[in-house]
Amino acid sequence: MKSLINQRVNWMMALMPYSIAIGPLGTLLTLEIAALRGSPIDVSYAMSAGSAAGVVAPLIWGFLLDKYGGRRILTLGFLGTALFMLTLAYASSIPQIALYYAAASLFSSAVGVSASMIIVGYSSRSRWNESYSRLNFISSLGYLIGDLTAAALSGFLSIKAIILSMGSLSLASVVLTLYAMPQVTKVNNTNSDPPGSIPGRALELGNIMSIITLYSAIIIFYVSSGIFNTLYPYGLRIGGLSKTWVMGIISMGLGVQILGFRMAPRLISRLGGNAKAASSSLILRGLSYSLIGLTSSTPVTLIATGLTLYPLAAGLAFSTFYTASNVMIFERLKNGKEGKGLGVYNVVAGSSYLTGSLASGYLANSIGIGQSYVIAGVMLWGSAYLFKLIDKNKVTEVARIH
Repeated sequence: MKSLINQRVNWMMALMPYSIAIGPLGTLLTLEIAALRGSPIDVSYAMSAGSAAGVVAPLIWGFLLDKYGGRRILTLGFLGTALFMLTLAYASSIPQIALYYAAASLFSSAVGVSASMIIVGYSSRSRWNESYSRLNFISSLGYLIGDLTAAALSGFLSIKAIILSMGSLSLASVVLTLYAMPQVTKVNNTNSDPPGSIPGRALELGNIMSIITLYSAIIIFYVSSGIFNTLYPYGLRIGGLSKTWVMGIISMGLGVQILGFRMAPRLISRLGGNAKAASSSLILRGLSYSLIGLTSSTPVTLIATGLTLYPLAAGLAFSTFYTASNVMIFERLKNGKEGKGLGVYNVVAGSSYLTGSLASGYLANSIGIGQSYVIAGVMLWGSAYLFKLIDKNKVTEVARIH
């Protein structure tokens, strides 16, 4: 048993080289587009190309996961991402950057879906929060190492040289997956009608409304994140900050995010469960977005908010929300169809993020980057309200049962 547990932890370490490589990629590409004299719309198109690849791809990966299992799809995801990152290092125009980034994102989506599938399939329901937090802790630690490394290298290497180095590093994840991936028996985490799932015999109105509300809240979250995340590195750069400062601020957010994933299971428990934790974290994230937009008008204020408010939004708030909301999705998966269920969820999340990315450039050109941050923050408060409704409906249902 001890050997099995260690093996399960070890396979997560295969994500470390991949995470180091992929972590700074979006920021690096944004900086490269800026160097090519691209506009906010060019940035949004390039980032949206990656998001677009993630709209349909997870559904395809989900079907393949149910057929071939997590190990093969995870390995394929690592390999494809690495190859197209290497190709990105030789892109000479913004359209080429968008195309190769989309291809890398196509395979990157396989990593996310298959890793979640392995958590659902090989961990007991009672350990989902803990296992998912550990997985994201390892991934975020890799992102931080990648961002810090990229920030250090940006002082004396070109952006393309950094991308080439990162792409080469990510090939190590392929080897680690083949070596450390567990060959274990799948855990049955569902009964005939698991809590929150859609029963095959009948669909209760309350259950349907709960699922609709959950997905609506998640859609709003990802549209908001698409707006903010696409614009923020660009906004820091054109606001007068150096490449090193941009990478440093992003790294600070990831550093707090790492600590957040370590704390997430306990925070969720103390806040009263997944729905309450998701709502509270979105309120904090929305407040941070809005204050960043209202106060960041000079390089000094950009640095000040980047080292205080941004870590709260991208770090503590995000890690708590991400863990809580994904476990709420896991609880609604049907046994034997987890891959398809995760695929559908990732299609919804990816298309929502794509919408936000596409809108970000036009929004920034119309009302300004700072005001766009405020709009993204207000949207998160709407999402927080929906999670509060989910929790309130859950309490009502429990009261009826008793």
